[in-house]
Amino acid sequence: MFTADRSRTVTLPPLVLGGLRPLHRQMLRSNVSSASFEHDSGGAVFEICLTEGEHGPELLVRSRRHGIGFTLSMTTHFRVAPVLSDDTYRKLCEILSPGEEPAPGVVVEFLQDVVAQSPAVLSRTHSCAA
Repeated sequence: MFTADRSRTVTLPPLVLGGLRPLHRQMLRSNVSSASFEHDSGGAVFEICLTEGEHGPELLVRSRRHGIGFTLSMTTHFRVAPVLSDDTYRKLCEILSPGEEPAPGVVVEFLQDVVAQSPAVLSRTHSCAA
């Protein structure tokens, strides 16, 4: 289930984004701090950036065209408990499933698709633009 608190955030069910491990491992071996790729979903192009954050890997997701962006901090085991602003959550759900009520499963499936389609090697990525 998801929860919405008074600070207007939505906490989604925890999940493991373990499919990012090979890319992250290559980043560390090559001393590269970030790798990015594009992901098409719901008729929108998302810029995905995997970076090495202060406390572990971070996944940055952004769609400039739709004006949304968020960062997910992961543990060293690639576990994440996504917390999105209510506005971002609603916009993302509208992009991914237009005309339907926002649902946590839509965002979880999106994140799983991002991981499934992520490149496993650095040669298929580029550096993230700040």
